Amino acid sequence: MSNPKNQAIQLAQLSPQQLQQMGEQIEEEIQQLTQNLDQLTKAANRYHTSGRALETFKDETEGKEMLVPLTSSLYVPGTLGSTEKVLLDIGTGYFVEKSPEDSVDYCKRKVNLVKENMDKILEFIKQRQSQAAQVNQVFNAKVKQMQEQQRLAEAQGV
Repeated sequence: MSNPKNQAIQLAQLSPQQLQQMGEQIEEEIQQLTQNLDQLTKAANRYHTSGRALETFKDETEGKEMLVPLTSSLYVPGTLGSTEKVLLDIGTGYFVEKSPEDSVDYCKRKVNLVKENMDKILEFIKQRQSQAAQVNQVFNAKVKQMQEQQRLAEAQGV
């Protein structure tokens, strides 16, 4: 399957039903990869937003009054405690105490890691789209060939 000619030969040997099934499987995989890409995009945006918030946090002073979010649409008044350390959610319920500067660095590294993964998924999606196009091309050629054979058989039968 490393050689495109070998792949074309293999595709040409499949029946239209097999080609159709293969095309559907590839399309489902592309949809799943696209959903994964969307989730990674949201994760990168969250890390970026957190990093930006931490950058502005460095300039704040202890005791400043602010609104504390309880949910995405519910806030309560509060006062800012120490600005020297923050609790950073590193996933699966684990938190690490870090300085705002170290937390900004962590968020930047996570954004870069997520973007690297996004690039890999994008490349794989492009490969799978190319494969889907090849499968569809062979499928359409086989269907056209079958229709032509049927037309010839009908013409000879007349």
